[in-house]
Amino acid sequence: MLVFAHHDHGLVALSVVISIVAAYAASDLAERIRGARGHVWVSWLIGGAVVDGIGTWSAHYTGNLALRLPFPVQFDWRGVVLSLVVGVIGSFFALFIMSRGRLGWGRAAGAAIVLGAVGISGLHFIAMAAMRLRGMELHYRSPALVVLSVLLAIAVCFFPLAAGPGGERPLRYHGTVLLRGLANPIMHFTAMTAVVFTASSERGDFSHLVGLSSADVFHVGVVPAMVLAAALLTSFAGRLQTQRALLDQLFEQAPQAVALMSGDGRVVRINREFTRLFGFAPEEVLGRRLTDVMVPEDPFDRVETELMALMTGERLEAERVRRRKDGTDAHVSIVGVPVSVPGGEIETYAIYSDVTEQKNAQEALRTFPQRLIETQEAERQRIARELHDEIGQVLTSAGMLLTLSQQRHPDGARTEIAEARALLDDLVGRVRNLALDLRPSILDHFGLSAAMAWIFYRYAAQTGVRVAFADLLPEDARFDAEVETAVYRILQEALTNIARHAGVGEATVKVSRDEDSLVVEVEDLGAGFEQERVSAQSFGLTGMRERTNILGGRLIIETSPGAGTRVIAELPL
Repeated sequence: MLVFAHHDHGLVALSVVISIVAAYAASDLAERIRGARGHVWVSWLIGGAVVDGIGTWSAHYTGNLALRLPFPVQFDWRGVVLSLVVGVIGSFFALFIMSRGRLGWGRAAGAAIVLGAVGISGLHFIAMAAMRLRGMELHYRSPALVVLSVLLAIAVCFFPLAAGPGGERPLRYHGTVLLRGLANPIMHFTAMTAVVFTASSERGDFSHLVGLSSADVFHVGVVPAMVLAAALLTSFAGRLQTQRALLDQLFEQAPQAVALMSGDGRVVRINREFTRLFGFAPEEVLGRRLTDVMVPEDPFDRVETELMALMTGERLEAERVRRRKDGTDAHVSIVGVPVSVPGGEIETYAIYSDVTEQKNAQEALRTFPQRLIETQEAERQRIARELHDEIGQVLTSAGMLLTLSQQRHPDGARTEIAEARALLDDLVGRVRNLALDLRPSILDHFGLSAAMAWIFYRYAAQTGVRVAFADLLPEDARFDAEVETAVYRILQEALTNIARHAGVGEATVKVSRDEDSLVVEVEDLGAGFEQERVSAQSFGLTGMRERTNILGGRLIIETSPGAGTRVIAELPL
């Protein structure tokens, strides 16, 4: 008996489309599986296996529906279900292999064998074995074609797996997915070329049959295709949600202050650093122009020109002064980045970096020579005053006494000479103190710890302010002369300020060393001061800061009126 069969080209094309859609869904889900951990990984693995198995199953049975025979075709529903289970199992183990570590050639080959031999070929042959034809039998006329169909399934799966995900290369990505999608129809229709139908008088088991007809295309092909499309869209939506969450976090956690502005220059969004830098809460600036909120130092027409340039897509890089919420000015570096959005509009990211400290440092360097000269002149005036008021007067008095002693009888001159000697002894002490103020020799000969102990003793004797000293340095520790001198002068200036302005009877000093720096802390619980106002006028504070900066260190001053003062100098070793 000669039987003629042919395929419906439309249904053949539909089976190929279903297989390709399933390949896209499986590829996207595989990426989600590789990036997941724990129970989320298990959920994505099972879901990916089910989706890929349904895709293979649907493509196969749509291909079977495309086969036109002159007699009715039925299927044992148990074999139909088993074929679906085998397809899911094959996809499960293939995805499992792909998700465990780096996908090299060995893993790609293992996944291709499981997917091609079990998930695709196993499903196909179980489904064909479930086919029931009344009065007919199904045979494979060529074992070579059967083996070839299985090898083709493995090979076509192997190459896209070995190539890996396309990443940022769309052509490679779509090429590998399309190749994976063609594995199902290539295997199916290659195996079908080996199928022959012969007449048979034997009665098979027809007790668990279901029929498939053209009307079942919707259930076998369209519905699973819709499921695959839904899975693909769900995965895509999840990916978009993840990317949006990452972008939101990047925007919020950015180390610079960022404001997103619409095409007309109104604020759409600001991040946390913007609020921290300028003090404005989101509700205070959303929907407003930044020029109306942060009054610029620049002429208004220049600001408008810059905004117009940004709205036309020009990038802006500049340094400007912007006003904080509390009314203080901040020197900021501004980068304006225009971004084209769908609809032809241009939105702008305004990125602000606080450069106030750099500007202050530049200003300090610019005015340093002038302040150095002023400091030197002030020191010369002090020394001249000491010489004139103290030493000069003592020398004058001693000279007058010696002159009087010459005019008296030797016995009577002894009193004036004794008084002159006492004045000269006092003068020697004053000269020694003056020399110690200029440069303490104890610092050079005995080191920092001895010099600090001496200055605290002398300071307490002169001012009545006791010093609680915590020396945490190693015994006999010595440092570079520049570092020891800086520490000595910083302590000298800080203690002088406490004696003059703090109004306390005790100060606390701690000196310690960490891995790479020497840390000096001077603290009092006295009157404190307004740092911004006083720092600009105090040569002493300026001198401490400049000594620290010259050595590459950092000076921190913590104070407020009525809350005491804490000075911390960190000097690198």
